[in-house]
This record gives sequence, structure tokens and C-alpha cells, in this order.
Amino acid sequence: MLAATSARQVVILYGSETGNCEDLALCLATKLRYHKLDVVKSSLDDFDLRKLLDIKYLVVICSTTGQGEIPRNGRNFWKFMRKRRLPGDLFSNLVFTSFGLGDSSYPKYNSAIRKVHARFLQLGAKELCPRGEGDEQSLEGTDAYYSAWESQFLTSLNSAIHQIFPVQSIPENDLLPPINSIIFHTNQAITRSEDFKKEALNRLLSDKTQNPPKTFELVENKILTTRDHFQEVRMVSFTDPTASLDYSPGDILALYPVNDPKDVDLLIELQKWSNIADYPISFQKPIDHHGSGIVRNLTLRTLLLHHLDIMSIPRRSFFSLAWHFADDTMEKDKLREFSRLEESEQLYDYANRPRRSILEVIQEFSSLKIPVDYLTELIPTLKPRLFSISSRPDTQKVDITVAIVEYRTVIRRLRKGVCTKWIKQLVPGDLIIGSIIENHLNFEIESDTPIIAIATGSGIAPVKSMIEYVLSRSSQKEIYLFAGHRFMDRDYLYGDLWESLCQKHPQFHIFPSFSRQGSGYVQESIYKQKVLVNRLVVSNNGLIFLCGSSGRMPTQVRLTLETIFAQENSWTEQQSKEYLEKLENNRKYIQETW
Repeated sequence: MLAATSARQVVILYGSETGNCEDLALCLATKLRYHKLDVVKSSLDDFDLRKLLDIKYLVVICSTTGQGEIPRNGRNFWKFMRKRRLPGDLFSNLVFTSFGLGDSSYPKYNSAIRKVHARFLQLGAKELCPRGEGDEQSLEGTDAYYSAWESQFLTSLNSAIHQIFPVQSIPENDLLPPINSIIFHTNQAITRSEDFKKEALNRLLSDKTQNPPKTFELVENKILTTRDHFQEVRMVSFTDPTASLDYSPGDILALYPVNDPKDVDLLIELQKWSNIADYPISFQKPIDHHGSGIVRNLTLRTLLLHHLDIMSIPRRSFFSLAWHFADDTMEKDKLREFSRLEESEQLYDYANRPRRSILEVIQEFSSLKIPVDYLTELIPTLKPRLFSISSRPDTQKVDITVAIVEYRTVIRRLRKGVCTKWIKQLVPGDLIIGSIIENHLNFEIESDTPIIAIATGSGIAPVKSMIEYVLSRSSQKEIYLFAGHRFMDRDYLYGDLWESLCQKHPQFHIFPSFSRQGSGYVQESIYKQKVLVNRLVVSNNGLIFLCGSSGRMPTQVRLTLETIFAQENSWTEQQSKEYLEKLENNRKYIQETW
């Protein structure tokens, strides 16, 4: 048994794919710190689960991803929670509640938090207050749901532990002390490397790092789209110069990008950090590096280059802290306004809609001067970018298909994605760090059951990996690809490959659609082949693999499939829905969207 924790402690665990739940966890943790409570905030996977046996108050904030799944940074936690041998009173010590973020347009709306909440109850935990759920589709927005739940949670927590709540909390105008201060080693020599690519390779890794990053060498960086197409898509190939590669169809390559040195220089200049930027630094506590390790030559400059996401869109937690550091009264008031839950629309119009970056906010609020001790609280960690592998399993190389993020916002500012901007300037021979992550899609490769693959845009990547792998191993398995793009002559990704495979493998068939050239969207192409689709799935027990953007496409494809099953089998709408849900539960309908 671990040492007993403080009776004043509240543990907040989050599962987050895009950062929204992580930000809610950070905001809630800050609010509880103002109540003089001890707060531990962690992702689900990073928390030592043995400690759950010794804590009393727990909050879980979690989004739903994919087909009702737990986010990637909570899957080891959920694997443990699902173990059947766990006793029914395992968490009888816990008093907990939870909040989930979801989208009601998806059939598995808030499925993840519902599963987690129910499992804690099954294992003996007691509910502090009812679970809250936010709906991204609602007119009120998720903040309205969260605000109502947070108010109920704080009331319930106050009632449960009123004896340890202080009579007077810390005034909300006061600045809390930093969580993790930076130590500058000014007695050591100033170090500044001009070769930031080489600097990124030299890292200190924690003993606890799962799937530690490796060094990859870029061998090809090829444009797949025509020059006149509005979005550039590239095929980027890497090799491991020191070892053989090992991956399966559906696996992921995580890349650790670097901020543009010019952007970092600008931030240092704006904050007047030039005189301290290149001294060696350390932290009082370990910092979150998402498994990438910390660069050995750690200075304020390299921290900003390799570890902090200065180009991300600022979230509410940023403004909740930043207003303390503005000297100008009007700027202070405006920053504080953005931090309030009731001003969600203003925050959206200022930050999200024009996709302003943290760096731009610091430029626009000129009196904002950030104490370096608060940097890691204010600016989120630069997370790895995940790309579905598009090459068939190969011990020598790994390919990804990358849509370059570059566009003009509603305020006509040019935006470039941090990672794709970095990828675009890589040349053959460059060394970078990355990790291959198992995705455990577990395709029925060896059986002869047919596969229907549906992909749009760069979502073709995992489909390409799977198709090439299956065709290299089986001469019987039928594969039907429904590929959706805009133009046949501009962005028909791997079109020549598909035509070649059709000629070599009679069991491979493709139905392309080009939305800007009159052939409709991918779901229309599927409906035109409704007799075939129904036969492959219902009669032949086929598998459906859907990949692409998580916007309207997955919903439209699902509705199309439900319509086909209902029409071709004389089923009711409800029977068709239940059949598709059964396919999902049996891993016969696999959806990889992002």
C-alpha cells in the first residue's frame, strides 16, 4: 500500500485527443488551487494507477474519439480498468465524478466517459455528483454544459469536505505561485547552436518513456498534387539508419516538430529575454514532454524551439493566467474577459475563428510580459504530430502522406501548420526523431472475407498500406476501394498505383469520385453500388474500413450504409442502425477519422 495522501487532495485525470479536455482539467485545477486544495493533474495514462487506492476525491474529464473510444493518452488506463478479475470493492475509497466532451452527431456520443464512469461505479467508487456531458453540436456550446457541471461539482465538493475548505479562499485577483520554476545556471557558459536540426536529435529520455523515439533519415519528400491545386499533399519517406523497421497496416508514425527559429527569436525579443535566453536551465520538477525526451542542451531558447507550442491557438487557461502579467489596464481587462466561461463567444471570435496563435496574442497585447517561471503553465507542450503510415509493412522504409497546412484566415492572415511547415523544408539526408505507434486495427488479413475500403483526401494513407499488404499476401481476398477526391487531374492521390493494381490483381476494384468534377461525393459513389455493397457485407460477411476527416463525411457514409441495408434487405430504419452497430462491435466496421 502506498503512503496515505492528503485529505485535502483532489486528483484530476484527463483523456484528451485535441487538447480540449486537457484545458478543462487545467482550468479546474487552477480553480481548486484558489480554494487552497492540493491538486494533482495528469493524463489517464501518466498517472500511477496504484495511487487510486489511496486517494479520496477524483475527477475524470475525457473526450470520445473514433468509434466511441478512449483517447490515445488513456488507453493503457482503460485496458487496466477493463480487467475482469478486478474486485468489486477495489475503489471503495473513492468519491468521484466525471465530465465528457462529445459530438451528438456521432452514434457513440460521449461513449468514452459513460464507460469510464460506469466502470468506477462497478468497482465500488461513490458518485460525488452526476456525470456531466458537453455537446459540440449544441447551440449553447460545450462551455455552457461545463459551467453548469462545474458549479454542481464545486457545491458537492464543498458539502463533502466543508471541514477542510478554508473559511476564506485565495482572492481571485491574486496570482498563485508558479507550479514549476525555471532555474538559470548563469555560472555556466552560454550555449547556442545554429544547427537546430542536429540539436533536436540529442535528448535525455526518462526511464518511464514508453515507445521511445528513434532517429529516422528522410529519403524522399515528394509532392503528389499538381502545382495549381489549392492544397499541397506530399509523400514523405523515412528509413531507420540503425535498425530494421517493424510495423503493421494502420500503425502510426509520430513526428516531433520544431518551431520556426524566427518565431522563437521574435518571442524572445518581445519579452526581452535575450540576455538570459542561452544560459543552461533546469526545472524544479520534471516537465511533460509527451515521450519525446528533453533536449540535452536545454536553454530558454531551446525550450521554446523544441518543447513549447508557441504557435498553438490560446485556450481559456492561457487567458486565465496571462491577464495577471499585463501592465496596461485595458489590455488586462480584455485578457481577463477572454478567460470567463460566459464570454465563450468572444473568445471564439478572437482566438479560434481567425486561428490566432499565442505568439500573435503576445504581439498584440504589448504590455503582456511573462515571468519565465510561468512559461510551462501558460504555453502548452509541443505535442507529437501523428500520421497514418501509408506504405505496406517494410523493414527498410516507412511512408506517410502529408497534407500541408497553409491557408488564409478570415482576417486574411497566412497560417502555416507548425509540423507541415517543418516537414516541407526537410531534404533527403536530414535526420529527425519519431516513433512508430501500434494502432492495433487487427485487419482480417488472412481470411478470404472481402474488404470495402472508403477514404477521402489524405485519409487514403492507412487504406493504401492495408491494400498493398493484403494484395502482396493473398490472391483471393476481394478489395473494393471507394476513393473520394476533388479533381482527377490535381489531387487523385496514388491514382496511377490504383490503376496498376487493378491490372495486376483482378480481385482489386476501385470506384473513384471527384466532387469538383460532377461525379459527386464518396457516399454517392457507394450508393450507386448498393447491390454490391450489400452483398459484400450482409451476404459475404465483409469488413468496412473508413478513413478520412472527422467532419461530415463519416456521418454521411454511415447514413448511406444504413439506407442501403434497409432498402436491400427490407429492414426498418432501426434494424439497419442496429445491424451497423453490431458490425462496429464485432470490428467489422472500422473507422479511422481525425
